[in-house]
Amino acid sequence: MKEPVFYCQLDYAHIPFPAPESGFGNLANNGCGPLSVSMLVENMLGIPFPPEDAARFFLASGARAPVGTNLYIASEAVAERFGLRVTNTEDPAEAYDFLARGRGMVIANTYGDRPEDGYIGVFSDGGHYILLTEALFGADAGKVRVLDPMYRPGRFDKPGRAGKVRMEGQAAVADFSVVASDCVRRPFFLFEKPEG
Repeated sequence: MKEPVFYCQLDYAHIPFPAPESGFGNLANNGCGPLSVSMLVENMLGIPFPPEDAARFFLASGARAPVGTNLYIASEAVAERFGLRVTNTEDPAEAYDFLARGRGMVIANTYGDRPEDGYIGVFSDGGHYILLTEALFGADAGKVRVLDPMYRPGRFDKPGRAGKVRMEGQAAVADFSVVASDCVRRPFFLFEKPEG
């Protein structure tokens, strides 16, 4: 399998991504949304859309939220610019079915840690966007391939995360139930190419 295009937001502290009220922020501390979209466009469409361009596009489209990104706004703008269809759902089964049928890619919004029920977030300890590129089959049935824009070696070794993710290069492989548990009460954005 071809190695996917991967971007780590920690490499982009030098790219401004200012919040509308404070004027502060950069891609390293608030760029999971733009980097997830960069990876989606480059891996799904084969079109260059580096993080610098994604940041400018998100700012121009009004998708920069006080903390992070408003992907409801950004997803519509991205779909229009790149000729995609996008829908959103909070139903993990719908998101998994979309991936399993090979319809496209999904940006998932993880919740992070939930102290109220003792849950430790696997992909983040707080709100975070990740890109689900495909559902796997055969021996890996029920698992999905994930590009996490915060990935660095050791990220999935902390207590509560260890053993829940297998790395294949810079892509994570996890049971979809792990992703669904991370995304409780959070949206999935389903991107597909129009038919025809």
